[in-house]
Amino acid sequence: MKSLFILFNLTLLFILNGCTQIKEADIEAEKSKVKEVVDQFEQVWEQEDMELFSIIIAHDPGSVFYGTDAAEHFVGWDVLKKAAETMFPAFENIKITVRDQVIKVHSSGNVAWFSQIWDWDLIAEGQPVSVPDCRFTGVLEKRNNNWVFVQFHNSVPVSGQAAQY
Repeated sequence: MKSLFILFNLTLLFILNGCTQIKEADIEAEKSKVKEVVDQFEQVWEQEDMELFSIIIAHDPGSVFYGTDAAEHFVGWDVLKKAAETMFPAFENIKITVRDQVIKVHSSGNVAWFSQIWDWDLIAEGQPVSVPDCRFTGVLEKRNNNWVFVQFHNSVPVSGQAAQY
């Protein structure tokens, strides 16, 4: 009887595990879809495309987003949208170059995360501005068969090291 109980539990475990994970080929397909959405983020800024921004960002009131400026901490879509509508007209000729992009998709196929380095070149207040080596990371969820950002974080590294190690 004990052996039957163990066999039943092992069988149930394998069945449940198979239901919660998708095939590797499907993970690669989802990874490609996530990459497309992550890449659209730069398109949003280069084209100042509020409509696309609205499509690729979750409209959750509790989502958290960070920009590079100290004041750029946005909680919820409404706050982020208002900030973007203010920022878009302040910048001109935005060009973003992306490198070192890494995208991972959870075995469930419903959550993904990424990191990348991007260089910004733009015009602000009539002056050329270059911000190299920005770090951009985030989390996306698959909702209604579409990938959306639920969190992102931009930062600019400081020069040097605080301590030698």
